[in-house]
Parts: sequence; C-alpha cells; structure tokens
Amino acid sequence: MASIRVGIHRGLAAPAAALVHGLAACALAWAPASAAKVDEEYDALIIQARQGIYDPALAMLRQRVSLNPQDLRAIVDLIVIAGRAGRSAEVIEVYESLALARPLPAEALATVARAYRDEKQWNQALLVFRKGARPYPEDDAFVLGETMVLADAGEIAEAIELGRKLVAQAPRNVDRRLALGYAYARGQQHFAALEQVDRAYQLAPQRAYVVRAYVFALQRARMAEAALRVARGRADLFTPAQMRRLEGDYAAELVRIAGLNARGEAARLDVAHRAVALLDAQIEAWTALGDEARGDVQRARIDRLRALYISERMQDIVDEYERLQAEQVPVPRYVLNDVGNAYLYLRQPEAAATLFAGAMEDPEVASDEPGDWLASHTGLFYSLAEAERRDEAQAIIEQAQTDNAPWLYYKGQEERMPNDLHLEALRVGAQGRLMAGDTRQAQETYDEMVRLAPNNAGLRAARADALLARQRPREAEVELKLAETLAPRNLSVEVGQAYTALELQEWRQARLLSADVTARFPDNAAVRQLARAIEVHDKAELLVSGARGIANDSAVAGDGETAIETVLYSPPISEDWRAFVGAGYATGKFEEGTGRYRWARSGVQWRVRDVTVQAEASANNYGFGTKPGLRLEGALDLDDSWQVGAGVDWRSRATPLRALTNNISANSVEAFVRWRADEQREWTLSATGMHFSDGNDRFSIGVLGRERLYTAPKLAVDLGMDVSVSRNTRSDTPYFNPRADLTVLPSLQVTHLLHRRYESAWTQTAGLGVGLYSQRDHGTGGIVALSYGQRWQVNDALALGATATGISRPYDGDREREVRLVFDLSFRF
Repeated sequence: MASIRVGIHRGLAAPAAALVHGLAACALAWAPASAAKVDEEYDALIIQARQGIYDPALAMLRQRVSLNPQDLRAIVDLIVIAGRAGRSAEVIEVYESLALARPLPAEALATVARAYRDEKQWNQALLVFRKGARPYPEDDAFVLGETMVLADAGEIAEAIELGRKLVAQAPRNVDRRLALGYAYARGQQHFAALEQVDRAYQLAPQRAYVVRAYVFALQRARMAEAALRVARGRADLFTPAQMRRLEGDYAAELVRIAGLNARGEAARLDVAHRAVALLDAQIEAWTALGDEARGDVQRARIDRLRALYISERMQDIVDEYERLQAEQVPVPRYVLNDVGNAYLYLRQPEAAATLFAGAMEDPEVASDEPGDWLASHTGLFYSLAEAERRDEAQAIIEQAQTDNAPWLYYKGQEERMPNDLHLEALRVGAQGRLMAGDTRQAQETYDEMVRLAPNNAGLRAARADALLARQRPREAEVELKLAETLAPRNLSVEVGQAYTALELQEWRQARLLSADVTARFPDNAAVRQLARAIEVHDKAELLVSGARGIANDSAVAGDGETAIETVLYSPPISEDWRAFVGAGYATGKFEEGTGRYRWARSGVQWRVRDVTVQAEASANNYGFGTKPGLRLEGALDLDDSWQVGAGVDWRSRATPLRALTNNISANSVEAFVRWRADEQREWTLSATGMHFSDGNDRFSIGVLGRERLYTAPKLAVDLGMDVSVSRNTRSDTPYFNPRADLTVLPSLQVTHLLHRRYESAWTQTAGLGVGLYSQRDHGTGGIVALSYGQRWQVNDALALGATATGISRPYDGDREREVRLVFDLSFRF
C-alpha cells in the first residue's frame, strides 16, 4: 500500500525535473522586492536537491532559518526539500514553529500534510489536507490525500465514499482511481481495489507509479503470475528485493494450484513438479546473494516443503525439514501438518505425533479454519494410533467429534445443513476402531454414515474396507461398485476394489487395478502398499509345520512322537495355477516298535473366484516299501457366509501312525459345510469316512465353532466349541479304535497383543478347555486342555509361531496325559 501512496504523491507533486522551478516560484512570491537577484550558491544547492542530493541544501537552509526566522523563502524550501528527503519529523517541526499570516504554497502545504500522514498523525494530516483544499481547490493532492488518510485512519467507508465521488466527477483521472483503489485495499477489498488500479493502468500504462501500483494490486489479489509478467516488462521500476518477492509469489501460486483437488491427477502432479523445479532454481540463485536474499531463500524453502508433499516426495520433505531445524530456521505452523504427514508416510509416527501435538499447542490454533483444525487433530490421531497409543488417539478424535456439531445453521436459511467436518471426524473415528480391531463397531458407524450420505463415494469405500476386514468380500464388492458409479476414478475406490479382488481370487482384476493406480499415484502410500500386496502374492510360498511330544504316557500317540512337513508352492502360473512339492516325516514309539512314516508329494492348485481345487500325487513309505497315494480336494464359496468343500484320499496321510506301523493304510472321503458370520463368528460341520485296509470303517461327524466374546485394542477373548462323534466297525485293531465315542470340549482362548509395528505383530495366546469324553464300553470322563503360545508376524511375508499344549483325557477307560509342542512357519520369497 505504501507503493500506491508514494506513487500518487509523486504523480501529484511537481515532477522532479521541475523542483527548482517550483521552489523559485515560492521564492518569488515571498521574497522582498529588494531581493530580486537569487544567490548563486543558493540556486546551486537547490539544483543538487533536485538531483537527489538533499543534505547540503538542507544544511544551508537550516542555517539560514536559524539566522533569520523570517526568511520565508528558506522556510518554504526547507519544508519541501525535507519532505522530499523523507524527513517527516523535521517538516512537522518547521511547520509547527511558523506563525504565518498567509497560507503556504500548495506544494509546501501538501508536503506538511504528507509528513503528518507518514508519522501516522491522522487527525493533523486531515486538518492540513482539508486546509489546503480551500485555497487550492483545483489541486487534487489535497482531496486525494484526504481520501487516503481516511483509509489509513480506519474510516474505510468514508474514504470509499469520498473516493467514489471523486472518480464519478472525473472517471478518466488516473490519480483519483488510484486513491479509490487505495481505500479499497485498506479495507481488504483487494479485487475492488484491483478494478480501480486496472482502469488507471489502462488510462496511463506509461506512468511508472501507475505500473508499480498495478503490479502491487495484482500481488495483493494473489494474481502472482500476472503481477510478475507486468513487473518483468518494467523491471527498472522495481528493486531486486521486490522482484524476488514477486517471483516467490508466483512459485507459491503454483504450489497452491497444485494442491487444488479440482484438478486432474496428472495436471496436479505436473504443476507440483514445475513448482519444485522453479523453487529449486530460485533457492540456488538467491543463496548466492548472501544475507541480502536470506529471507527470500527461507520462504522458498518453506514453499518447497508443500510442493514436495503434493509431489509425494516424503523423504525429501523430512530431510529438508530436519535441515531447517538444524539451521534454526523457524518453520511456520501451517507447514507442520505436511511434515507430520510425511513422517507418517515414512512410518515414523512418534516424530509425527510430536509435530502435530506441538502445532496444536500453539495459541494461534484457536484461530484456525475449521478444516485446518480438524486436519491437525486427524494427523495427531493417526500418529498416536500407528504408535499403538490407542486410548490417547481415541480421546483426540472424540474431542474432534464433539467440537464439530453434526448440523450447521445459517442466518436467513430455514433448513439446517450437515456439517462435513463432523462427518469426517466420524469417519476417522470409525477408521480408528477398524485399526484397533473393533470391526463390528466400525462397520456399524460406517453403515449409519452411508445411510445419511449415500452419495459419498469415500464413505462407501471406507465401509467396503470394514466389510473386507470382517471377511465379507462380496458385500464389499457391491459397495465399491456403488461407489464406482459416483466416482469411477476415485483412488480409495480403486484400491479397495483391488484388495477385494485379491480376497475373491480375481487375480487379473487386482493386477489391472494396481497397475492403474500405480501409474497415476506412484508415490501414494496406499498405492505402494497395494503394489506390495500384489508383489507378495506373486512370490513363492514356503509352509513348514511340526509337532513334538514332550512328555507323553499315551499308548495312542506314542512316546516321543515327532512330525514335520514342508510344502513349497511356486509363484502363480498364468494367474490361477500354482505347482507345489512337499515332504514330511513322522515317528513315534509304540509297544510293537518304532513307527516311521516318510512321504513326498507334488501337485497343482487351481484358484479362481469362489473355487479352490488342489490335486496331488504322493509317495508314502512307512516301513513296507514305498506306495503311491492320491488326493483331490476342493472348496466352493457360495457367498460370504457359506462355504462347502470335499476331499478324497487314496492312502490318506491322516491314517494313524500306529496303523501305518502295522502296515495298515486307509482311504478317506470327507466333506464340510462352513458358516461364517464374520471374522468373529464361525461354525463348521464336517463328516469323514475312512476305510482301513484291515477292513475297519470309521465314520465321524464334527462341529467346530468360535464366537468372539470381547474385543479391545490389545486383547481378544474367544469362546470355542469342539463336538465330535465317531463310530468304527471293528474294535480288535492295533491302533486306537473306539467302537463309538463322543467328545465335547468347550474352550476359552485369550489373545494378547504384546507388540505391533505396522505389519509386524507379536502376540501371545492362552487357552483353557474343560469338557467330557464318552467311549462306548468305557464310560465317560473329563477332558482338560491347557495351551499357551506365541506368534510373531515378522512382516507381510514371514510369520512363525509355537504353542505348547497339555491334555488330560481317558483312552479305553485309562487316563492319559500328553504334552506337545506345535510350531509353524509361513514364508513368501
């Protein structure tokens, strides 16, 4: 605004080239008739003042006035030259020491008024401007000065009213339009100000002060590209510092444009990349200027942080932020959200939480826009949640939900309007519950939000995520299709569809969706996680399982029972196929000797939507030569709740080891029906028939169920139920073969999360089962089962676990005890 003020003053005052003539006119008007001849030294110093060398003239004039306070010529010249030299206080001092009967000349009086204005003595400035307007009504300097002083004094409405009146009287008067523009600018009406300055520029584009006023009006209206373009056309009118500021504004404008969601993804990234390149060039050029451009360099580095965030160059953001911190450069609070999100992207939630918490503790947070305030709370919530500080995270988001009312009421509008920020806070809260494992509450929250906002594609995609976590992929697929009709290219929709396709064994679809979002958002965290899931799917898979009897007194299981099996699956072949090979070994000591069983198997697995089929051939050696075996099994998903499956074995590996030790093999056929409500409730009914080579036939039916009783962020309690009945046609066999029996074993299992860090999780599980076992001809006895195990999910490709179990139960009426260690490993490579 100072530029407008100075420009108008320079335009209204006598041109610099005419300074001497103006001062001479004043001298002629005031000098005595006897002093017609001007002192040559006096004139020479006045000429120097015209050229901008003020000090010699001012020293001479001060001396003359001190020697002769009645030297009116010197007094007037002192006022005018001191004003030109920017010595407002001296102008005021000289003026207030005068006791003149006649008014000062127009230029001197205008200089005094401007001096009062420069010293922010608004009332005195108004008095002098109005005083000058009376004897010099034809001189616009006074009415325009009055307009601007009114604006400076905060009397915006009065200033605008006066400015409009002046413009209406002379629409083509450039200075009047500049004065009105100044009044608008002081009232923060920057586009109204730009309109007036733009018209002035159209009227007088050649005037330097008009060009400057036009550039700065464009700058205030945040039209940085236009301001820089005009300024470059007249670069001689601007200082290097002003040009750097304009260039910095243009770079900042590119950053703002890149952040607009309305732009297409490719366009946004292109603008962001241009902004980073421009800022890099500015930083390099301005750093070489040293202290002169230090502030501009710091501003460019801050703007670059935002551009890097939009470009999703998160490591670069963190590196630059830490360099700024090391250099003790203050980073504005509005940038800290981007830096915090960058730390989250890089999986450093503790650092992110420190930043978000620090930003929220700033006293200025109370004046934040509601959206910015919620963004800070959301960032802190995710930081705490990912750092496994769930209780603190929940408190943060509950506060955000409370502080953002569900409905907004606008003056003059009868109907209330939904508050999008409250909806966003609810969405984040539901996401937090999903992260904490409370999938049921998360789904219920999303159900309600989708009911209230059915056309919100983001909410439907989030609900689909909850359904997928609840093992309801087909429902998730339908929800995502509905979201697709609303936003076909929405990132969260496509990512959700890809994960759902993986769950449904739609491998090609998942790969296409992943390729699409990767091409559009190569550095997005969700996209990279999806690409990682596809990468893991494409790996080979190694499965190892085993068991070891530690302290057994059971004649059924054998002493020192040991079993281990390894299976290796190939990477997917033509998407739907996998080949596999496997080998295993089992041994145990019985009364009749040590039994040993070795097997090797190979086959193929076919996986398509709703169907999984596996066929294998095996070689089995259990002490009587190597014998072939075959197995065919399959499962069919009818919907998200129901699954049926069946399998048939020739020389089944489920044959008891003691039977094999006695050269007795078995063929089997099995079938099952599984009902799954969600990941917390599941029941399976199975039936198996086995025909042993000794003529015995075994039939068994079992029901296996699980119900979740309690869920907390680090604790889950499940109730299990295992009920089975079996019948054998023979009882005179060397292996345990009850005529008929019944097992009922309810159990309670508690799973505790010891540590979690993204895909890595360490859990411990304890179980207790108390039930009964009834065997025909041997009565009924109790069963007690205890177990304790730990599992380590190292990452998304490696998991291993071990469990110790102890069981006390009757066999043929005799109580026997078993202690066994079971382990397993899964590795994709």
